[in-house]
Amino acid sequence: MLAPMDWYGDSAYRQVVKKIAPHTICVSEFFSADWLVHSKFLADAVLPHTKSEEPLIMQIFGKDPEIFAKASKIIEKDKYNMYWIDINMGCPAKKVVRSWHWSSLLINEETAFEIVKACDEASKLPISVKTRLSFDWGQDLIRFWKGLEKAWAKLITVHGRTAKQAYTWIADWTQIYKLKEELNIPVIGNWDVQNYEDWIKKVKNLDWFMIGRASFWNPWCFIWEKHISEYTWLLEKNFVDWAYNPSLKEILEMMDFHAKVLVETKWEKKWNLEIRKHLVQYLKNFPWVKKYRKRLVTTDSYENTKNILKDIKEEFSEFLDRRPGLWEITKEDLGLE
Repeated sequence: MLAPMDWYGDSAYRQVVKKIAPHTICVSEFFSADWLVHSKFLADAVLPHTKSEEPLIMQIFGKDPEIFAKASKIIEKDKYNMYWIDINMGCPAKKVVRSWHWSSLLINEETAFEIVKACDEASKLPISVKTRLSFDWGQDLIRFWKGLEKAWAKLITVHGRTAKQAYTWIADWTQIYKLKEELNIPVIGNWDVQNYEDWIKKVKNLDWFMIGRASFWNPWCFIWEKHISEYTWLLEKNFVDWAYNPSLKEILEMMDFHAKVLVETKWEKKWNLEIRKHLVQYLKNFPWVKKYRKRLVTTDSYENTKNILKDIKEEFSEFLDRRPGLWEITKEDLGLE
């Protein structure tokens, strides 16, 4: 699964992931249940999506069970064709947590249970929850998740850190395994998963895995060798220890696709701000990214972006089949010291 990521997991990025790995299930960026209920325009701005993104999961956050119920009724409308509804109980941002949203629900258990129950009763869509191991290790993880299961959560995704740990420390997978032993519903592991190869080492008794930030520079992370027979665009030689390592040519083509789709789905100024961060990330392991960084982070149109990609392609025309992720393009290749 592609994790819900604010400012990243928009329609364009989801289309990129699905183009590479159609089997991946995507979760939307997270949106306020209050905004969906009270805004006349937000639902029609964020819920519509392309057929290629389906099945799509909508993630929402808030603190009022009644508002969640109303938001669920909006999301389940046939015209939006959503797969299920996911509730954000994990984000650790202090400003929002102080207002009793997100991971604060870990220490406000009864409200958390009421939210799940309200959504389940209001909507025909399945309800899932994404959260963390605990707020600060002071909570009973098993009791909390059994309470959510009893409130009819159909699936759980666990980020292997506490809210207090935020994005520091190494994920504690042992606690997620223990959680799975106690529940009768699917459990998804999240965080510190780099790709399929990494997941195989961590899967054990869990059902699925979810990747977020590790996909920024490598949306091919959702692919493994069994997909060769399913997807004709994959090259068998690019699999190394189960993980797919795209060639420079594949990377440049996907950068162009991402830029094209993003400009089609968002107005020009917003496109300019958002495509820049993606373009540099795609070339993370490309040794000459610094040379092009300034141009990539200041591009102001799709035409300009196409020209930058064209220049890279022409300069490194002899190395388009090389795989930057394996550091196959070196300075020695170009006769540089």
